[in-house]
Amino acid sequence: MARIFKLKDIKKDQFKDAHTLMVIGFFDGVHRGHQKIIKMCCERALENGGTSVALTFDRPPINIIKSRIYKELILPYEEKIRIIKKLGIEAIVTAEIGMDFLNLSPKVFCDDILKGLFYIKGLFIGQGFRFGKDAGGDTAFLKDYMGSQGAIINEVSLVKSRGEVISSTVIRKYYQEGNIERINELLGREPYVKGRVVRGTGRGRKLGFPTANIDLPEKLIVPGDGVYFGRVSIKDDGIKNLKGLINVGKNPTFGGEKKVVESHLLDFEGCLYDKEIKVTFLKKLRREVKFKNSTKLVEQIKKDISDAEIFFRA
Repeated sequence: MARIFKLKDIKKDQFKDAHTLMVIGFFDGVHRGHQKIIKMCCERALENGGTSVALTFDRPPINIIKSRIYKELILPYEEKIRIIKKLGIEAIVTAEIGMDFLNLSPKVFCDDILKGLFYIKGLFIGQGFRFGKDAGGDTAFLKDYMGSQGAIINEVSLVKSRGEVISSTVIRKYYQEGNIERINELLGREPYVKGRVVRGTGRGRKLGFPTANIDLPEKLIVPGDGVYFGRVSIKDDGIKNLKGLINVGKNPTFGGEKKVVESHLLDFEGCLYDKEIKVTFLKKLRREVKFKNSTKLVEQIKKDISDAEIFFRA
């Protein structure tokens, strides 16, 4: 079980004899590229009798620099940590970043953190890794400065899928398109969102198709507006993988203004208000459409449900 620390709480000699091998990154999405480098760090630590450590951050540095939600996250912090844990890392250290942290020079970062706190023996970084004030530090600097102090710098080649480099930026593009197949390929798992069911307008129930609506934190990215086949798990009840028809959007037929994720369950009846659910996206069925009236919308929903039943039977 991985130990979780805050960088500010690390004591001076806590890792002195740990033979620390470290991987550094924000790890948004913990995609297949992230998984590769984290697993390499873990495997090398096991081989050498050392301790694998992941140093990550509580927020994207760009959001601090821009002083706003500049970059929407693929995963909330808690989910990111949970997935990293499953990869076998022994310790996860989170830096609560602000401008003071971002203004550390590459040399000070190495002296005060990498060597000063963790006494690192090895570091795993991806191609193009930059760090320190104004992104002034790079692989060459690390190999020269840290290498001279006995640390081995391992530059890991980027992972590709269908000839495309896997990155959080590329994955966000596929989220916007609603391309679930590519998201799945790049993340190595199906995309999902979690949240508590809140009361909506009740319009779905009135139309004969009740939905479970979850609030969306603005900082998280979700698949682009449209209708999806998906599965819904109800954490509070231990119920998993219910078949669902998922709508993402603002309900333009009724002039909605707030984006919601609403799930119509095909094989479940019951009250879900205030329960935590997990909505997993499997495939996009169609884009969101503004219908002339509720009758036209109901006709389309019936067709969507029929398509969903065919999809799940297959």
